[in-house]
Amino acid sequence: MKNILNTLAGLLFFSGLNAQVGIGTSNPSPSAVLELNSTNKGFLMNTVSLISISSASPLGSHTEGIWVYNTATAGTAPDNVIPGLYYNDGTKWVLMSISNDMPKIGDIKSSMTNADHNGWYLLNGRNTSTLSANARTSAISLGYPSAIPNMADRIIKGKNTSEAMAATGGTNSYSLLQANLPNLTFTGTTSTDGTHSHTYTNRGVNYWNYNAGSLATTRTVNTETRTTGSSGDHSHTFSVPSGGTNAPFSQYPKHMVVQYFIYLGK
Repeated sequence: MKNILNTLAGLLFFSGLNAQVGIGTSNPSPSAVLELNSTNKGFLMNTVSLISISSASPLGSHTEGIWVYNTATAGTAPDNVIPGLYYNDGTKWVLMSISNDMPKIGDIKSSMTNADHNGWYLLNGRNTSTLSANARTSAISLGYPSAIPNMADRIIKGKNTSEAMAATGGTNSYSLLQANLPNLTFTGTTSTDGTHSHTYTNRGVNYWNYNAGSLATTRTVNTETRTTGSSGDHSHTFSVPSGGTNAPFSQYPKHMVVQYFIYLGK
């Protein structure tokens, strides 16, 4: 106990004289309050068991700037914590990471998961008022003040110059209209080899007197059959029904069903 007190007294004396503390070095940087130096040892951060991002426990209150190493896996998404280095921003714990793969607010991913997780929120068209405070703030910053987009039964399309972000459109099926057909004219002509003739009966003009009793009369006799000329080439017009029923086309290619999520932060 005496050795500990002597060491602490010496450390405080050293710190008071130089305004810097060096551990493993007798010449700490003048820009540092504390400098650690070792070629074969590291700095062991104090470890705690956090219970959630929003809870200060095991601290008495949130204090901006405090760093801890969390060893617990606890809480419910999106308020959950996992083992790792956390700092406190005065209102919550924030997981530290230097990975380039860490998601950014507004990132979208597909997943076989059905529920929100680790700051990822299912794009199901829900009202932003149902989101956590942090997620709601992120959604509003992305331009979704009332509801997040609904990706059910939709695919993702790249934005063109005139479209608004998260605009929806399209349909699952379509029907061909006459305007969708190629600009073609169908024509047809019957064979011109149509020479033929017609016959008709010509009422004769041969008359004779016919006497029956005391009354004289005149009678005619069909005496002649004539034939038209053979120059009768001609054509006919015709129509061809399509036989269609206007059944719509399905636009679905071969696919696999997944869920889409947007990252709104933890």
